[in-house]
Amino acid sequence: MHCQLEHSGEVNEVGVARKIQMSVEAIAIGPIQKGLEQMDLGAKAVFEGFLAPKTLRNQRLVFHITNIQLKN
Repeated sequence: MHCQLEHSGEVNEVGVARKIQMSVEAIAIGPIQKGLEQMDLGAKAVFEGFLAPKTLRNQRLVFHITNIQLKN
């Protein structure tokens, strides 16, 4: 299952607050896909996984989800 993950937050970079807003293409396979399908659109969660090239020819990075933990 292909999806788009969005993140927004704030980090401290060399003593200066910096706002972060980004989206990343992601993929979920097997049992992780089933969990993702049951999530509501816009639900907040912590996603674990790894980045890898989309294909051998397309070096654009895709986030492979290996674990999902819903946040309240």
